[in-house]
Amino acid sequence: MDRKSIRDVVVLWFWFLSLASTTIQFSLSEGTSDVICSARERKALHRFKQGLVDQGNYLSSWTGEACCSWKGIGCDNITRHVVKINLSRNPMDGASLGGEISTSLLDLKHLQYLDLSWNSFEGLQIPEFLGSLTGLRYLNLSNAGFTGDVPRQLGNLLSLQYLDIGGNSLNIENLDWISPLSVLEVLDMSWVDLSKASNWLQGMNMLHSLSVLILSDCGLSSINPLPAVNFSSLTVLDLSENQFVSPTLDWFSSLGSLVSLDLSSSNFHGPIPTALCNLTALRSLHLFNNSFTSTIPDCLSHLTSLESIDFSNNNFHGILPVSIGNLTSIVALHLSNNAFEGEIPRSLGELCNLQRLDLSSNKLVKGLEFLDLGADELSGHFLKCLSVLSVGNSSSSGPTSISARGLSSLSYLDISGNSLNGVVSEKHFANLTRLKYLYASSKSKSKSFTLQVGSDWNPPFQLEILEMRYWQLGPLFPAWLQTQKDLMRLDISRAGIKDAIPSWFWSLNLDYINVAYNRMYGTVPSLPAAYQIHLGSNKFTGPLPRISSKTFSLDLSHNSFNGSLSHILCQQNNEENTLNSLDLSGNILSGELPDCWASWTLLTVLRLRNNNLTGHLPSSMGSLLWLRSLHMRNNSLSGTLPPSMQGCESLTVVDLSENEFSGSILMWVGKNLSSLMVLALRSNKFTGSIPMEFCLLKSLQVLDLANNSLSGTIPRCFGNFSVMASQVQPRGSFLSYNNSAIGFTDTASLVVKRTEYEYSGSLPLLTLIDLSCNNLTGEIPKELTSLQGLIFLNLSVNHLEGQLPMEIGAMTSLESLDLSRNKLSGVIPQSLAGISFLSHLNVSYNNFSGRIPSGTQIQSFYASCFIGNLELCGPPLTETCVGDDLPKVPIPGTADEEDDDNWIEMKWFYMSMPLGFVIGFWAVLGPLAIKKAWRVAYFQFLDSVRCKLFGCW
Repeated sequence: MDRKSIRDVVVLWFWFLSLASTTIQFSLSEGTSDVICSARERKALHRFKQGLVDQGNYLSSWTGEACCSWKGIGCDNITRHVVKINLSRNPMDGASLGGEISTSLLDLKHLQYLDLSWNSFEGLQIPEFLGSLTGLRYLNLSNAGFTGDVPRQLGNLLSLQYLDIGGNSLNIENLDWISPLSVLEVLDMSWVDLSKASNWLQGMNMLHSLSVLILSDCGLSSINPLPAVNFSSLTVLDLSENQFVSPTLDWFSSLGSLVSLDLSSSNFHGPIPTALCNLTALRSLHLFNNSFTSTIPDCLSHLTSLESIDFSNNNFHGILPVSIGNLTSIVALHLSNNAFEGEIPRSLGELCNLQRLDLSSNKLVKGLEFLDLGADELSGHFLKCLSVLSVGNSSSSGPTSISARGLSSLSYLDISGNSLNGVVSEKHFANLTRLKYLYASSKSKSKSFTLQVGSDWNPPFQLEILEMRYWQLGPLFPAWLQTQKDLMRLDISRAGIKDAIPSWFWSLNLDYINVAYNRMYGTVPSLPAAYQIHLGSNKFTGPLPRISSKTFSLDLSHNSFNGSLSHILCQQNNEENTLNSLDLSGNILSGELPDCWASWTLLTVLRLRNNNLTGHLPSSMGSLLWLRSLHMRNNSLSGTLPPSMQGCESLTVVDLSENEFSGSILMWVGKNLSSLMVLALRSNKFTGSIPMEFCLLKSLQVLDLANNSLSGTIPRCFGNFSVMASQVQPRGSFLSYNNSAIGFTDTASLVVKRTEYEYSGSLPLLTLIDLSCNNLTGEIPKELTSLQGLIFLNLSVNHLEGQLPMEIGAMTSLESLDLSRNKLSGVIPQSLAGISFLSHLNVSYNNFSGRIPSGTQIQSFYASCFIGNLELCGPPLTETCVGDDLPKVPIPGTADEEDDDNWIEMKWFYMSMPLGFVIGFWAVLGPLAIKKAWRVAYFQFLDSVRCKLFGCW
């Protein structure tokens, strides 16, 4: 059960508790054959049925006069009036009801209960006349496909105690109509757009009897202060999945009856509001997937009634408080994906009711060592109760000794993603008799566990899920797996196994098999009917095994399977093949592609690259209407794309590189395959010009046509590639088409900076145009410079001529630009030096002239990037430009001339300094040296001045 389902169960549970005190009571004779309703009400129900579309024949019982016995109809035992219509459908039961809702319901004057939830009234607005059914106490229109505005007339239903309109595409701009519903106890408006209803909180505050309020995913952005809280009887409040900005939560402290509070996924920041510490009746508190940044306040330990806490996916930090041990009622504690650090407090051992504990993805320095608490008498009972323990993806590292003493009730153990290592033996699992789910995959081979058990080990548990990726289980295949009769999911990839898979393994009833990246060898006789099978990167040989019609994803890549594809693709099955992803790349497969693809119409991913396949692409490949990723790279295929593939409009990635395809590139590729993001046709024998229709590929991010014999000019409309023109690349585009169950990540082999790389996770962020090694002529269109998001551009080894567009500096995302071996001329624009991310540049062997642009980025390239341009000069070339070796001559009116004038003035100043010193010195002291009388008079004057100032002695 996922977290959303658990939350719904909690909400429903508390709602049922609240109904125990409500006054919704009916005296019904639902389904009783001897009760006949009035003719007027029967006719009203017939007219109501006539307006409905009942493809599943759900209302087949609506015949005869005893309408109280009809399916979904309830009557009062005394008055025999129809008081209840319950046409809610289970989504798993098939076809639901649709059509129109007839006004004939107005003739059911005593109707108190109407439930049309989980039907398909697609595009229909909620009828306004429902506001005239004033006797209604229960109205449920949830998940029924209604759209548009919620009618204000619902505010006339003054007896209404239960209203659920959630799960529809509805809008409410003003909630003032809801305040008259004074006896309303349960209100669910999840998914209803309340973004324009600024008075939503004031409207809800008028509902004095409200006990359950669910406003999940309503586009709410504000929680305003409340001077007085009138709906203090609330027991369940769900405001999850909104986008609140600086909300005020002080008034939460007045909700003393609140039992369940869900504020998850609602953009909360900062510390946990202290008002929550006053909610002493709280039993469920969900704050996951926000941006809380504080430590866990000690005051939360006062909420001793709490049974479920989910603070996962936040930024909580600090150590886990010891006071957490005061939450004696806690059953489920989720603190994963935060920044908690330090040790796990031993006070957790006092939580004897705790059954689910998730501390994964934190910075706790002690993770697995927590299991050693089993030796503590205080925590012994706690460990016996614990059924779910998750401490995976923490920062624990180094060797560890795991003790599972006392964990006899543990059914779920997650220690995955840690950096721990050490030896695990049989004794560590001795008491885990109830263990069913073991997630123990390590981060890497160097930080993993080694399992040392005997060849006859019989584990005490019966697992359903086992993940031990990167564990050292080999070199022999683990024989103890044969004892796991309930096993459904197995991941022992990268486990160092160098053995043949025993025959009994293929008879296990597994849904998921991953034994990839080992060194297993031998033949594979047949494949089980597993949903996913990953045998890639081993040493399996022989012909390909037959594929079960129930297999959804199959990976046999990078082995040594040989032979043709015919016997597995052309096999006759009585059941429809469900295969969605097939990867046979990196084998020794040969022969022509069989013309049997019409039996595999659900294929989304097909990877046959790096084999020895020959011949043409068969016409039946046009049956693969769901195909989105096609990889045929490095084979010996020839011909062209069959016209039948024009219908494969879902194609996103097409890689036919390194084959022998020939002829012109078909125009319909651009017209019909409008979803293409990657088109790689390099190293084939294509001729003719580049189709102008390629300009229709608005989503294209990678265009690789290198090493063909294409001629003509580069289409100017290439500037229309909108994704390449944007500096903000779409995230996850190449992953959106896959089924989340198979976790497929697309890849592409691309030549960048003259080196081939394999791109996978970063592929959605890559933009590339490679037209190198063709016979293209004409100028480089200036429209290309509008591709500001383009990262790699290679136009080398063609016959391009003319000047480089002066606006090339606008391509600010360029990291690699190769224009070498063309006939380009003119100067290299100075704007090229302003591309700060440029790390690879080659303009060699052209006819460029003039000075190489100055700039740190340009001067950092080797001279070989510019050679072959006879009239090019300046660094980093050794050729100097004309005038570089001549002394500078001031030019009148320039700054240089002004600098020279200033220098002349300073020169005369320094030359006059010694002359002035000599003249000044002899003008004063010269006469004193010549005339004795002047000397006597001068010193007498100095003596008189001294006497006046200091006195004579």
